[in-house]
Amino acid sequence: MEEPDKIELPPKYYLEYFNYVLEFVKDKYKDILIEKEWSFLRRYYCLSEDAQCLFIRFSNRKGLFFKTTNLKYQEIENIDTSLQELVKSGFVSELSYENHSKYLNTVANLLTKKDLDIFKELKPIKNLKKEEIINQFTEYISSQDFFKVVIESQSIIKLNFEVELDFIKFLFFGNRYMDMTEFVVRDLGFVQYYKHQNDDLVSRFNSRKEAEDKWFVSDQFEIFNELKTNNTVYEIWDWFETLNQQSAELCEVAKQSFDNLILKIGAFFERNKSFELALNTYKLCQKAPSRERQVRNLFKLKLIDEAVILCQEITLNPLNADEAIFSKDFLNQVEGKNKKSKKSTTIFLQDSESITISLLYKNKVELGTIAYYIENGQNAAFSENHLWRSIFGLYFWDIIFDPSLVSFHHPFQRRPSDLHLPQFYEKRKFQISQRLTDYENKESFLGLLWTNYEKNLGIANPFVIWMDEIWDLIRIAVDKIELEQLKKILLLIAQNIVENSRGLPDLFVWSENSYELVEVKSPTDNLSNQQLFWLRYFQEIGVNSKVLRVNFE
Repeated sequence: MEEPDKIELPPKYYLEYFNYVLEFVKDKYKDILIEKEWSFLRRYYCLSEDAQCLFIRFSNRKGLFFKTTNLKYQEIENIDTSLQELVKSGFVSELSYENHSKYLNTVANLLTKKDLDIFKELKPIKNLKKEEIINQFTEYISSQDFFKVVIESQSIIKLNFEVELDFIKFLFFGNRYMDMTEFVVRDLGFVQYYKHQNDDLVSRFNSRKEAEDKWFVSDQFEIFNELKTNNTVYEIWDWFETLNQQSAELCEVAKQSFDNLILKIGAFFERNKSFELALNTYKLCQKAPSRERQVRNLFKLKLIDEAVILCQEITLNPLNADEAIFSKDFLNQVEGKNKKSKKSTTIFLQDSESITISLLYKNKVELGTIAYYIENGQNAAFSENHLWRSIFGLYFWDIIFDPSLVSFHHPFQRRPSDLHLPQFYEKRKFQISQRLTDYENKESFLGLLWTNYEKNLGIANPFVIWMDEIWDLIRIAVDKIELEQLKKILLLIAQNIVENSRGLPDLFVWSENSYELVEVKSPTDNLSNQQLFWLRYFQEIGVNSKVLRVNFE
């Protein structure tokens, strides 16, 4: 088999990518850009091509400060000339105490241990690690003297316009975790993205406030990650109280992210046994699992009546299977008083059948169970979530990627931006309902799956796993399970993507005239609430399924 030709990117590939981002943002966000961003764009376009390339090279590297000695970029004709152009036009600035004193530690960490030999004359630093050297000289040398010594021995520059540049990239990607490497990954063929026309892509943010609010919340995640390592729970609570007041007017786009931050902070307080602080934090968010955590913290604080009242509210309107099953079990436990009430998952698991397999499979119990079924004349394969997600992704492919639903904002999206929000189903409710009635027999149903599989093979889809054996497993599952049962399962997944696309049984087992979905549990495994939810639902609609407890010889 011949190896595919190696893909080579053009010498200035990154210039093309960067200019694409700028043009995209200018087009989609022209109404929300402010003067400092327009100023950056005007000044950038005035640079020579090589100066633009050098600036982009710096901006794609980690950090703000760089040594300029031994810079090597073959595609840039004269690096020194381009560097001086960047200095003159203000895109980079040479290191100085006046402008960069607050970055002392950043500059110090840029230096190698060999570079730090320049401080030997001031104080002996033999046999010390780099971190120890930095800690020592900050005690015996002033910041001004430090910068003076470094400037005399090193050529260091700082990248400017970092805020404007980061914000423009943020507008393009809609988040702060993606970067320019997405272009490289695509063009080298590592990921195939669904190709939307540029005109079909819409802005992620409809106003400056939406963008700034989302940016603000993403900043708070980074701040919290720093605070929790060096601060007490009460110091973090003081910070969070102020933050919560500042967040009162957040727009809807940012509130969703802020809820995730609240859950993260609440979990931090809970881990540190500050149950009252955790409770007060969780109360600010109604997103699951906030209410469950509130009940648990109320119980730890011995506020049983309040815990029961909240649990009763959850029972009337659970947000997911975890809430529904937890609230029922908790109320049973409280009403049982001193009697130890078993959880629903424990009861279900204890009532299930069991098999015994070789101890060789102790750390790969599902594989051992597959071997057990094969030895007994049946077929078995891993299915878990990927079988059902793949059927879902293929059946609703065009609905998932429909550009008219205003949920695709840049060319590197693997999924619509509202996929994990309640709006996903509400916006597509009619289309999904229509699709579920359009295909009335298995032949046409399977035909649509195959058409989308063959047409889109390899294209990134948030549901489809492009494994070699996935199509065969899909075909067998569709053949064995009743069509109406398949459609009911797909509808339930669509109604709550976040919760209902997980917790499905581990194995698909079949023979000529039968099939079964099997959740495998070793002696130390527990059944999750979501797994119990699916097993009960399968029982309700008549899909063959069970839990199988596995013991070892």
